Formats: sequence, C-alpha cells, structure tokens
Amino acid sequence: MSSVVHEERLLVALRQVWANEASPFTAIADGPSGVLILNNGHCRGVWSWREGAYNFTPGGYGASTYAALTHQEAVRFTIDHVCRQ
Repeated sequence: MSSVVHEERLLVALRQVWANEASPFTAIADGPSGVLILNNGHCRGVWSWREGAYNFTPGGYGASTYAALTHQEAVRFTIDHVCRQ
C-alpha cells in the first residue's frame, strides 16, 4: 500500500474517535506532510507513513520521536500522549 492509503486509514480512524465527543482535537490531511493533529487549530504534530511505519513528529520538531506499526497503535499514542493537556 502507498503512504497515501496508510495515512488515509489513520485519518479516518482518528476522526471516528473524535466524532462522538466534544473535543478540541481534529485531524486533517496535509498532502505530502501526512496527517496533522490540531488542538483548537494549533498543530500538535504530524503523522506520516515512512519505511513501513507511522512516524509522529511533534509540532516544532524537525524529526519524528515515535513510530507505530499499525494505525491502531498510532491512534492509541495520539489519544494517550499527544492529546494530553
């Protein structure tokens, strides 16, 4: 599968998580960058598919700090770590 297909799968899963709750978090597709995670419109980070894994780069960082092998793992990391306020 292409990176676009993997990132779309993650995007759909994240949107499903936040669809049924009042949450300040959203996920949007950003072409070559990947899937942006926003908190009230402010970038918390971006997921991108590279080298067989989802790689998360926090906002303001130049390199990824976490890799997930499945979209489910990426969703769990997003909820447990990225969405902590």
